[in-house]
Amino acid sequence: MSVKIESGKWTTIWRKKKASTAFTAGSLVSLDDGYVAPADSTTGAADEPVLGVYEGPTITSATTGTYLYSNTAEVPVQVPIGPALIRATVTGTFAATSEGLSMDMSDAVTVNADATTYGTVTCVRYISATEGIFAISKSIYANVA
Repeated sequence: MSVKIESGKWTTIWRKKKASTAFTAGSLVSLDDGYVAPADSTTGAADEPVLGVYEGPTITSATTGTYLYSNTAEVPVQVPIGPALIRATVTGTFAATSEGLSMDMSDAVTVNADATTYGTVTCVRYISATEGIFAISKSIYANVA
């Protein structure tokens, strides 16, 4: 599954992607040494805030053309303008009582309800034991007026 934009105002920006890195359309991305990279379990650390949601296309080691796997082509990223919510798959112990709690990512498309080191996202609505609505707590744009 991918991360879905649930609400808020978003705009598309173009940033260079990290070379030799796989990307999945609809995944959270951060910046790694100035390049767009898929979010992971440490996204949300002080040096790795969320940039936004990667629009695509999916890039694998077999991808050719403009979005060649090994290059640093500019890729489209949806970034929030102000408060915004995403819908994501969740692993770990996730319940209605999880609303209001901050959590980390397991990978670029999955929230880890059992990890709270970085507080990358905050649950605003429980949908099921495996899905929720989240605010991006650790966004590169979190403190932009």
